[in-house]
Amino acid sequence: MQETNIEQWDNLFKKQKSHSKADNKVENPESIDSYIFIYDCFENSILYINNAFETLTDHAVLDFDLDFLINMIHPEDLNYFFESEEKGLAITNKLLFNEHFKYILSYTYRIKTKSGKYIRIRQQCQALEVNNSGHLTKTLVIHKKVTDFKDRPFDDYKVFDKSQNIYVDEENCYNLSKREFEILNLIKQGLNSQDISESLNISKNTVITHRKNILTKTNCNSFIELIKKISTNPF
Repeated sequence: MQETNIEQWDNLFKKQKSHSKADNKVENPESIDSYIFIYDCFENSILYINNAFETLTDHAVLDFDLDFLINMIHPEDLNYFFESEEKGLAITNKLLFNEHFKYILSYTYRIKTKSGKYIRIRQQCQALEVNNSGHLTKTLVIHKKVTDFKDRPFDDYKVFDKSQNIYVDEENCYNLSKREFEILNLIKQGLNSQDISESLNISKNTVITHRKNILTKTNCNSFIELIKKISTNPF
């Protein structure tokens, strides 16, 4: 007898490792270093949080809401938290429709576990849903534990452009021009100065000048150093 579509799907569903007793015998909470939640920007509420929150903080999932989160934040980090959220709002309010899905916004702060100990997390936020007017309504938020933190760097707040695979400073602290960003992106793709010249329809000497200016502005000695600096994967 031919398998129905529903039966075929059920069989696929049962093949997931999460349903295998053998694969789920041993718990390894030490390997869990992050949790996720979904924030409804329109209703100002948490729609979902996964169980890794309990593993990482010992707090109950059912206790987690926006008030709970804010009360978890270290008092010395609260101003930075609100300043960073204000930055994020300034960015997302300018975006429309698919533009929202290009970016991951992230920064670090400390939260208190149930035992009273503070751990530092990097909060990464990205669009999950926009409304018919193109405005952000739901976001996916990841809290990832940071273990190698020393002092918060000046560029702790990061905007990652997934389409370009590059970090973009919302204040453009490197002061790169639009043309310099274009050239930098082409360099990342492996193009040399002659290739870039032909691609952008500008002279090779102009490209060479832009390359020098980019390295000067970013205080880097080479493009290998610069690409490593700005292209570190945020995950």
